[in-house]
Amino acid sequence: MLQTLVNRLKGRSPAEIIRLAGHNIAYHVREMTPQAQRRNRQFQAFDDRWGTDTFAVRELHTLDVDARVAAHARRYQASNGADMPGWFADLGVDFAATTFIDYGCGKGRALFEAAQFPFARVIGVEFAAELVDIALHNRDIIKAKGGLNAPVDVLCMDAALYEPPADVPLVCYFYDPFDDAVMAPVADRLSTLSQPITIIYLEPSCIGQFRRSPGWSELSSLGSLVFRNAAAVQAARASAG
Repeated sequence: MLQTLVNRLKGRSPAEIIRLAGHNIAYHVREMTPQAQRRNRQFQAFDDRWGTDTFAVRELHTLDVDARVAAHARRYQASNGADMPGWFADLGVDFAATTFIDYGCGKGRALFEAAQFPFARVIGVEFAAELVDIALHNRDIIKAKGGLNAPVDVLCMDAALYEPPADVPLVCYFYDPFDDAVMAPVADRLSTLSQPITIIYLEPSCIGQFRRSPGWSELSSLGSLVFRNAAAVQAARASAG
């Protein structure tokens, strides 16, 4: 038990340890609510249906990862894709022209929910090689059963170094995957791109990284935080007009 705690705190500053403690307390409080219990039953039903492994939480200390990068990452916890149909309808996503990117995709649950829709591509970015292997295995299981309507790729790399496609509209998905040290370069890189970009951000602990840039418009969809760049706002107006 003590060694586990030491491993979890290795490489973290006092401020990061305090934030981690707060994050874990908030997580356990949420997990005791009836809403969380219903969500977990839905998550388990997904794995029961497909024979996949997406539900179980994986703590970072159980993974063989670079401690310097892990110090800024969150544990793997599946996100709920139940709102995706509403988000995509609300945002007027042109699936055939758009690439969906999940930053910190873990075992791939959000990828497979997104790939129920006919996106041009669905991409996961994940720094933990073991989680990437699980995500790829999950993808192959679902694909073999005819459960994907979009091609799914999973890249094993630090999200801070990832260069997203620069020539197609993007929907970028974040489920509180990492802290400001990683989000800052991610937000900066996305801010330099000129194509339509929409960001769906759940549990937005690094919201300031987007708010500091004047290029993003902030709105909400089904209670979730959404950012759009100028090109995405213009595309949405043209579609609505």
